[in-house]
Amino acid sequence: MMFAEDIINPVIRKYPCSGAWTIPISSLDKREQEYFPRFSPAARTAVVLGYHIVTKYEWTWFEKENGLHHCHADDHSKKIYNDIADAFGVHGFRTAMIPYPGESGIQFRSVAQSAGAGEIGMNTFLLHPFWGPWIQLSLLATDALSKDTPVYHKSVCTRCGECVLACPAGAIRQDSFDGLRCRSYRTEKGEYIPFGPKKEFRYCTTCADVCPVGQKPRN
Repeated sequence: MMFAEDIINPVIRKYPCSGAWTIPISSLDKREQEYFPRFSPAARTAVVLGYHIVTKYEWTWFEKENGLHHCHADDHSKKIYNDIADAFGVHGFRTAMIPYPGESGIQFRSVAQSAGAGEIGMNTFLLHPFWGPWIQLSLLATDALSKDTPVYHKSVCTRCGECVLACPAGAIRQDSFDGLRCRSYRTEKGEYIPFGPKKEFRYCTTCADVCPVGQKPRN
């Protein structure tokens, strides 16, 4: 039998700055289990794609002429997805990529943590053991079976509290994260309005910048 990992691994090895993790949908938390049948009724496996952010520019978001948003890291992830989808298609399997950015109704970082890609830190970023918060996540569903069982990493977040002290919105606390406070601060700063001729979004990355985990990107 051809499993999802047998198809994905040869493709992902072509991209040294990327990783892929699989998990049976039946192994996910209830919320995610309920999401996937609505999104792709035949899906049996969730696949997390992660792209390591090597330069900060790769994670700079821009608005396209059609109003959609993109960054170079996300563009690269979609190219990898297309290669993986083609590989699945050769073996008669179907795939679907969950739309991003946008309100998909599912937290990518939660699925990534369950699949073993890392741990959600105090700053609510997924922290990869080697890349830290500097990872662009994509999520897809396939009707191919996974042979992997969920792998849970040891703690990745050091709980050093640097993000708590540095957060300009005061949204990060030792035991919680106030998402509404974070978004309100960023809205007041105009972060969701494209800036300049390139229509660039100048998003706050303070909590990622101060995080001691992983390899920091070049400016």
